[in-house]
Amino acid sequence: MKAKYNPAAKTKFTTSHRKEGKCFFRSITVISLAAKPWHDGRMPEAITARIYGTGSSNTACVWINTTTKKHPDGLHVSGSGKAGGYGYHRPSAALGQALSNAGFALSESISGRGESAMREALLAIAAAIGVKRPAIVESYP
Repeated sequence: MKAKYNPAAKTKFTTSHRKEGKCFFRSITVISLAAKPWHDGRMPEAITARIYGTGSSNTACVWINTTTKKHPDGLHVSGSGKAGGYGYHRPSAALGQALSNAGFALSESISGRGESAMREALLAIAAAIGVKRPAIVESYP
């Protein structure tokens, strides 16, 4: 999978898609193993995706904050997405919409394709923005 960033794209972040508390159920973060740790020893987060669920729908929020050779002044974008209904993998559909709303185009749709497609998409974006030695960290509440 490949990703391409469009800096001219109009980003969209709907604050109501961020449902902290009992609706949060997953975070997928991309860190750079080549980056220097922060002063407290944590690795810098290049991409953070948070997935929320309300029963009949899922929402996703993504934040991309990194400084790389490709983006020496820093790249700071965000997007959110929502997927509802039944019969398919809603978290991946919501994340796909969130990535699109952050200005990224993927070579393949991840909508409804599941967990591995979500990880592939985030690694493709990491490669597109120049993150060196990316690694995925997943967390659950």
